[in-house]
Amino acid sequence: MHTLSTVGGGFVAGLFETAQRLGVERSALLRAAGLAQDTPQEGQARWPVGDVVALFEAAQRLTGRRDIGLEFAAQVRPGTFQVLGYALMTCRTLGEALALVPHYRRLVFDIGYSEMRMSEQGAHAVLEWHVLQPQLSYSPVLAEALIASWFAFGRWMAGVPLPLRQVTFQHAAAGAGEAFSQFFGCPVAFGQHTNALVFERSLLAMPLVQADETLHLAMREQARAAMEKAFGSTDVAQQVRAALIPLMPKCEATLAHVARALGVPARSLQRRLAEANTSFGQILDAVRKDLAKVYLRDASLSMLDVALLLGYAEQSSFTRAFRQWLGQSPLQWRREKVLQSLRK
Repeated sequence: MHTLSTVGGGFVAGLFETAQRLGVERSALLRAAGLAQDTPQEGQARWPVGDVVALFEAAQRLTGRRDIGLEFAAQVRPGTFQVLGYALMTCRTLGEALALVPHYRRLVFDIGYSEMRMSEQGAHAVLEWHVLQPQLSYSPVLAEALIASWFAFGRWMAGVPLPLRQVTFQHAAAGAGEAFSQFFGCPVAFGQHTNALVFERSLLAMPLVQADETLHLAMREQARAAMEKAFGSTDVAQQVRAALIPLMPKCEATLAHVARALGVPARSLQRRLAEANTSFGQILDAVRKDLAKVYLRDASLSMLDVALLLGYAEQSSFTRAFRQWLGQSPLQWRREKVLQSLRK
């Protein structure tokens, strides 16, 4: 159980990638933020909020980019928000996705530090972000990164531009105002009472490109499992499912690595799974099958990318497994889903 407010590792990984793209290596960013080089410890998937604030502010200083929050947001994809991102992208509409966020947002930003508030005001909808912990200083760059991330990911899920009425920030402007207006495509006001996106309420009915009811249910189950692993669960099968997701891209989807992540002996974990009438192999196969269908819907991922994300050392191994699951190759399955989306 976490006693401190924390941030999911996928969100922080996105910052490291952004900084590296701008010429700042992970080690340099950690030093500038005053953090240890091995932070977080191996196997730790979450970062204290205070450390994340320090990393964003250090990245802004080292890169000299006042608009680094926008640069970060421009690259967000489902993995930035961990399994919650995949649950959101398979919703039917933008409104449905926004309604889902409060249930699982803790996977990205733990409760206690901040909260998201959604309201409807006449013909407009307002999505706000509020900092709740006064002992953690308000960070303008983090506020900008979050607000911009919501907008960028919503646009990515919809597959079309999402016109905004206005964007507001609590902090004062400090240059780069034109970059913000260009990014959001609307007036951006600083020094306001809230951090918010304001848009037409009709956009809530916007259909999402990757909508899939069956897959959505699977991803919600994955999100629930991840919540239980991060914040407490007695369901050993769900604990294993949640532990496997970050281990697979590192080719560490083994019983030994999962047991280490859960802090139990491998034999004990194996015994508990048997008592639950399942096995490590069955769970791994089910997780790979579910996530394969999610990853294949992301056109930016090659077949090799998908294979590696699922923990396969070779693409051919993934292809064989996929044929056993669904009776066709991953490429055939992807093409069929693309055609189905075009017919909608």
